[in-house]
Amino acid sequence: MLLAAFGLMACEEKQQRAAPAGDYAVLEQLAEAYRKVGENYPVQPRAMPPKGRKEFLNKVFAQAGYNYSATLMAMAQSATDSSNQEQRDLVELLLLPVKGVSREVRADLYAAEELEAMQRLQINFR
Repeated sequence: MLLAAFGLMACEEKQQRAAPAGDYAVLEQLAEAYRKVGENYPVQPRAMPPKGRKEFLNKVFAQAGYNYSATLMAMAQSATDSSNQEQRDLVELLLLPVKGVSREVRADLYAAEELEAMQRLQINFR
């Protein structure tokens, strides 16, 4: 019983991990997870409605052993380098659900601190 509790805690901790910024190997993990998760969807993620894109990314990050929201928040709080291609690629992935979406739709999908994080990323990575 105790072993099962420790296993559950380790799993939850793993799911709360933010993906490291600027790490090519992490981007490769996320790309593989993107392909694998995408096999279960009839349309490309960019063609999904915003809520579907967000759910898709939650699954992609979980498949790779990271947490989408934690990564979003960590990227916005870290000292980012907009000239770093790996960081730019990660930000592009993080912002996929809000691409071409109104503020109202964003507000329905994300918490206030996540919206603020997205805004910071959009400013830093124009």
